[in-house]
Amino acid sequence: MPPPLRQLAATAVSDATSLRRGVLYSLLRREQAIAASAQPSRSEVSRILDFAQAAYGDLVGVLVGRDDRLLESVRDADWTLRDLLRHAISVELRYAAQVDYSATRAENEPIEIPPALLPCDRLSPPEPEYEASRASGVIELLELVGKARASTDARLANVPDSALVRPSQWGKRLIDVRTRLHQIAVHVTETTIQVEKMLGGSSELRALARRCCFTRGLHELWSPAKDRAVLDESYRASA
Repeated sequence: MPPPLRQLAATAVSDATSLRRGVLYSLLRREQAIAASAQPSRSEVSRILDFAQAAYGDLVGVLVGRDDRLLESVRDADWTLRDLLRHAISVELRYAAQVDYSATRAENEPIEIPPALLPCDRLSPPEPEYEASRASGVIELLELVGKARASTDARLANVPDSALVRPSQWGKRLIDVRTRLHQIAVHVTETTIQVEKMLGGSSELRALARRCCFTRGLHELWSPAKDRAVLDESYRASA
């Protein structure tokens, strides 16, 4: 998960004093320092998934601290903000299933994933595991998106780089597993852009918090837990 969500929420909606700006810039420098440090030996698959985690951090930065009532009141045509986030959860889970199938299917199995292997439709996350997404608040919904992201990382952890060139069906297009894997991050980014359109502009502190969350995502899947824990305590103190 990105930095502590409730403390981050308090920071994102507070007044932009020079002290608060200075604290967040300091935290951003520290996040960058970890992201720039030497990574352990990791597969291309793992490095691609870093982009998905960074995109999730960006989504957190846009939404954390927002009024829960916006989930139902903000709309884009027939879609509420809640609908959009539930869709993000569903697609995350579906993409993971599709990548897994494309990477591991037998040569005599069809390229297109059988519908029975998909965990849910595009609009409704599976229940009861994600049932709370129907009525939960902003922070809880973000945690559920994070839960879906974590399940993707766990499911695809053992996909070998050699599978990245295997064919995969995406709608009517034939692509490879590498392209489909990159689409996980791209879809989270598409969700974040749509959220921005629905909510409008951001404050200075929110923009800073958003960058901190994005940078955390770049290293979160491989950096030492103790280093992240020290940073998290600083986020709590800053709130």
